[in-house]
Amino acid sequence: MPDTKEPVQMSLREQLLGRLSEDDLSKKREVSVMTRMSGDIVEILDALVELEIFKSRSEAVSAFVEQAIAARSQMFEQIKVQAADIRKLRDSAKKHAFEAFQEK
Repeated sequence: MPDTKEPVQMSLREQLLGRLSEDDLSKKREVSVMTRMSGDIVEILDALVELEIFKSRSEAVSAFVEQAIAARSQMFEQIKVQAADIRKLRDSAKKHAFEAFQEK
């Protein structure tokens, strides 16, 4: 008997998000970030919410930011490492500066 299964059709949400897995989309979003956006962008976000592609503006923005970062994940991993190195150097410099002012 031939396979009569129809190909699985991706939802518009899945098509928009491309490489993000459902696990990535359902991760608990635990940190709130406030941002200002142009009216044009908000209109697009509102349209995506109105079409029930996303549940909220927040979910849409989060998904698009995650997608943008995931597309360049190696670069952003390097940025995180370098930022940590800079933080360590800054803390060390502050400690030395503090000690310099404490010496008599």
